[in-house]
Amino acid sequence: MSGLFGALSSTSAQPKASPFASLGASSSQQQRPGATTTSGSLPSLFISPPSGTNSQTQTTASPFASLNASTQPQQSTLFPTNAASNPPPLGSLLGANSTQQNRPSQNQTQIQPNQSQSVQQSAASTGPAYFDSLLERSRKRQHEASQGNGLEELPSLHLGLGDISHRVRALGSGGTPTHVDKKVDTKAHYLLAASGISPGSALRDLKSLGDQSGTAATTSAQQRGGFDTDVESYVSNLQSQSNLALMAEGLERSARDFDTFLEANVTASSEAQRRRIYDHFGLVPKSADRDGRESTPGVGDDHGSFGRSNRRGRGRDSKNESQKGSLLGRSAFAASSLQRSVIGTPGRDGRAQNATFVDVADTTNGAPAGGLDERFQRDKQERYAEKIQQLNEQRIQGRCYPLLHECASVESLTGGGDQTSQLVDAYKALIEIVGEDASALSVSDPTAVRERAFASDYLDEVPRSAKTIRLRKRIIDGSRRFLEKQFFQSLESLIAKSPREARIGGVPTVINKVRAYVTLRASRKDLTADDSRLQTVEGDYCWVVIFYLLRSGHVREAAEYVTSNGTAFRAVDRNFITYITNFCQSEDRRLRHDLQDRISAEYNQRQRIAPEVDPYRMACYKIIGRCDLNKKSLDSIDRGVEDWIWLQFNLAREVNRVEESAGQVFGLDEVRVVIREIGQRYFAKGDGNDGVGTYFFLQLLGGMFEQAIAYLYPFSAVSAVHFAIALDFYGLLRVSDFLTAESELLTYTTKQSPQINFGRMLGYYTMDFRAANVDAAVDYLTLISLNGDLPGQLGKSQADLCQEALREIVLETRDFAKLLGDVRSDGQRIQGAIERRLPLINLGAQNDYLRTLSIQAAAVADENGRTADAVLLYHLAEEYDNVISIINAALSDAVAVDIGQMPIKLQPLKPRTQQQQAQDARVGSSLSLTSVDDAAQLAQNMMGLYNSNALYFNKIKPQNRDACGVLLRMTEAKKLVEAERWTDALDTITQLNILPLSAESRISVIRNAAANVSSLPPTISRNVGVLLLWTIKCCGHQRDALVRGGRAFDTPTAHVMADALAVKAKDMMVFAGAVKYQLSPGVFEALARSGGEVGTW
Repeated sequence: MSGLFGALSSTSAQPKASPFASLGASSSQQQRPGATTTSGSLPSLFISPPSGTNSQTQTTASPFASLNASTQPQQSTLFPTNAASNPPPLGSLLGANSTQQNRPSQNQTQIQPNQSQSVQQSAASTGPAYFDSLLERSRKRQHEASQGNGLEELPSLHLGLGDISHRVRALGSGGTPTHVDKKVDTKAHYLLAASGISPGSALRDLKSLGDQSGTAATTSAQQRGGFDTDVESYVSNLQSQSNLALMAEGLERSARDFDTFLEANVTASSEAQRRRIYDHFGLVPKSADRDGRESTPGVGDDHGSFGRSNRRGRGRDSKNESQKGSLLGRSAFAASSLQRSVIGTPGRDGRAQNATFVDVADTTNGAPAGGLDERFQRDKQERYAEKIQQLNEQRIQGRCYPLLHECASVESLTGGGDQTSQLVDAYKALIEIVGEDASALSVSDPTAVRERAFASDYLDEVPRSAKTIRLRKRIIDGSRRFLEKQFFQSLESLIAKSPREARIGGVPTVINKVRAYVTLRASRKDLTADDSRLQTVEGDYCWVVIFYLLRSGHVREAAEYVTSNGTAFRAVDRNFITYITNFCQSEDRRLRHDLQDRISAEYNQRQRIAPEVDPYRMACYKIIGRCDLNKKSLDSIDRGVEDWIWLQFNLAREVNRVEESAGQVFGLDEVRVVIREIGQRYFAKGDGNDGVGTYFFLQLLGGMFEQAIAYLYPFSAVSAVHFAIALDFYGLLRVSDFLTAESELLTYTTKQSPQINFGRMLGYYTMDFRAANVDAAVDYLTLISLNGDLPGQLGKSQADLCQEALREIVLETRDFAKLLGDVRSDGQRIQGAIERRLPLINLGAQNDYLRTLSIQAAAVADENGRTADAVLLYHLAEEYDNVISIINAALSDAVAVDIGQMPIKLQPLKPRTQQQQAQDARVGSSLSLTSVDDAAQLAQNMMGLYNSNALYFNKIKPQNRDACGVLLRMTEAKKLVEAERWTDALDTITQLNILPLSAESRISVIRNAAANVSSLPPTISRNVGVLLLWTIKCCGHQRDALVRGGRAFDTPTAHVMADALAVKAKDMMVFAGAVKYQLSPGVFEALARSGGEVGTW
């Protein structure tokens, strides 16, 4: 039989192969291939064999025949048979599918592909249990059908005669139709099942939707039919629904605002936060720090905490949102545009800053930040802050300031020990290199050294240019002069300590002092190991005297000493007089080429022939003739490290290396190599504080300024910072770009020139005291602009860096009155710390910078609820309309406070210094126009100032001015209500023209007043409910006073007034009902209670 279910017919022939035949192998493990089925076991309710069809003919394989076969279990769950019998073939595929779902484990049997399967009907007799099961299932179906549990979805094959009769009766009584009456298209079931859609579950879902819609329609119909005619109940229900809707809206708005706040303030990348923590404690390796630098957020992160709020502050209109962005495209609430904070996060102690730089953290290896006691370090910082403040003041006035001398005095006063003395010597060496004159007062003095005087020469990148050679000569000569002066001072002190042994006698000239020093050394037997080798001239050790005259830098005196004893010296060495005379006359202390060759040859000859000659004689030859430069030490002369380093600088010369022979080339670069080798050998990293001052001193003498600062910084950050400031002030420091230096203190250019992260170092230094002494912090950060004169983009970036640092310190410390200025009660402006230092900052438009900075700070202050600060800053930025807007908001908040509660107090400005307070007292004005804690007083101060000046008055919007006046009168009315002056309060409220107090029960007047509420400014409209409460309270109490006042008030006029007050109160209740949706939550209920309390009802 051909057809969709043809495979279900009884056959005795072998069917054709089906593409799904392999699935039939799982039907039963007891079936045998080639078994025939018995026809007519159970008729199908869906399909009956057509007439005339031979049951023994061969059928065409159905594509679903194997599905039917594969779902046949070994024992049917619906028609259980004996163990020896097989289940009958099912005539419906749905029945097979349901059985397959109940017994899913039987689909895992072995598959036999390309072989037809047949089921043989068992002829064994059935027992009583079979019919009992059928009866029980029939009863269950009848019960489920009566409950409406979707019996119509069951396949028709599972319905017995009782089920069919029950379904017929249900159809006759208008019940649910069944599948029997419908011509079911089973193809749709197969297609839906193949697509993953369950037809039964989909039908149930559709029915449930229909039931719900019917129930909702019935309920709405019942509500319409049962309309409540009670007006009071209706109003009560409507009010309850309105309150619930308002509460739900308020909760939703609060949740939305909270989510927005979390997104703006708390949301932060955990990876970035972890990197910032590691970076703060110096745990980030350099490679990891560079990899994650671009993704690090900004004081900050910054920066801050995790971020800053981006909510708009109150009182600012849309036109100022564009002005809120700071200079260089920054936002007032965003992190720094430089991606990282310039000044850093304040640390808990002075040692926190040392772990900030990555290379410094690697250098210290956990060592303490410095050896000074914390108290001495604070004292040292305070003294240095005073010197830096004096420096900036002198710069503003255009006068000279001996910075190196002043810093040396601070070091000598605030420390002790060898390290401090070496730091003082380092300052003195810089004084000799720079040539700073402490007596010069004006930059026009011939001995004055100008600011950034050596920047052009020091920053020249050409190695052998004239500028570079000139600066190197200055470094060599200055270092040598310092060492010579230092030695002569020690010589004089030693003579002064032992005058008897020295026996100076006569006039204390330089030569006599050196003679006395040699006599003292000779008496102590420490000139040399064998004094018998020392030659004498007229009782003096002549070569020893000449050597120490050269050592102390007195070359002219040495030449005079030799010339005055010319006869004796010609007998000893006839050529030496020529050598020392030519050496003294040379500006750069060099002999002529012919004399240079002669003295070198003589020196080498004496070294070979007479090595045991007077060692001081050979030392004088080596110093004057620069002989044997391969050996840069003095034999048989036991001296200290100062003598050795002096010899290096005495032998060093900056010459044209093309014209000079290779043996005579020894300059500053070679001296630096020697110093670097000493540092690697004797001053390795991690050796503690021992020898720190010595190696720093050597590096400074050699002109290795950047390396010296980086070496000293981990051990004494205070001293290192001020050495860097002094060097940068005179242009002897190469600074790095803030964006490229990242978190390293010492970096190198592409030409391997060292450079210091100067801006970040100053920012980190101010961590400890900028909260307590913000003026000093501004003085330090202003010094970043010293590098604004650098050529190209680097100079511009340094100027921008200074401006960014000042912006960050304003927003961090929030000491706006001290930093940006203040206003006296007479309107006179007081300059702030930043404004006083504007001439020191490289700004093209100073006023624009101050205005932008003030607007940014005002936005932050307004966001944080610091009304007085925001008013002051917007006033300084000439944003007078914003000033009134913020005052209106503060007044509105003050009016909204319930009577009897604590009034809102504004946070006053931080007091300025005592000196400024005393100056304000002398001029007879208050400390500040905005230094009040009452919003009404602040509003009166500012409005009085603006009303007296047309320039201010014309820049304020009329609606803001009017709103401020209304709010001030509302504040006055509140004070009258608090004082229980009911009639005065009513008169003041009536003058506001907000409430219909003169309506006299005219509904039109009340409606017009209610309609005008929506047009009021928000600061006023939000307090309409408060005005209503005050008015009803005043009406009730005044009416009660008239009614119960006794005989004195028992007059017709009093009764008329009492009635008028009652009418006013009722009008207010009607007005409140008209604007109840515009009132604050709970105001309407409070009005109802107040009306009942005062007898309005």
